Amino acid sequence: MEIVEYSRSLQWVGHLKCPACERLTPGWRSSGMSECFPHFFCSNCSNVIHREADKKLVYEAATPELLAQIAATLPECPCGGRFTPGAGPKCGHCRHEIPLVANAVAYLHNPNMVLLDGAVRFSDHLPPYQVRIVD
Repeated sequence: MEIVEYSRSLQWVGHLKCPACERLTPGWRSSGMSECFPHFFCSNCSNVIHREADKKLVYEAATPELLAQIAATLPECPCGGRFTPGAGPKCGHCRHEIPLVANAVAYLHNPNMVLLDGAVRFSDHLPPYQVRIVD
């Protein structure tokens, strides 16, 4: 699998603070112009899936019905979890969920995909890749 490295000095690299242990986990955030929506985190780890087929469904409108339709087709993650609406990335230290998704329907149009250090991005049109944050 390809590993994509992002320097900590880049403007799109930052940290998410865990609400449980309060430690910081580095990650990369896509630009809003990348249109990485919708995307879904794994229920068990910080991997993310973004499918162009889903974007076509919700491009004009995000509705609970469309969310349910997409959710029914989301695959299992290689870690054993499942990509699911409402899930957030997990702390790199204590594995507690970091709540990024307050409203799963509204989140369908969020173009800013967060990939934490070590997470894998899956897609329906590109090979998967793992993110590594480097100094």
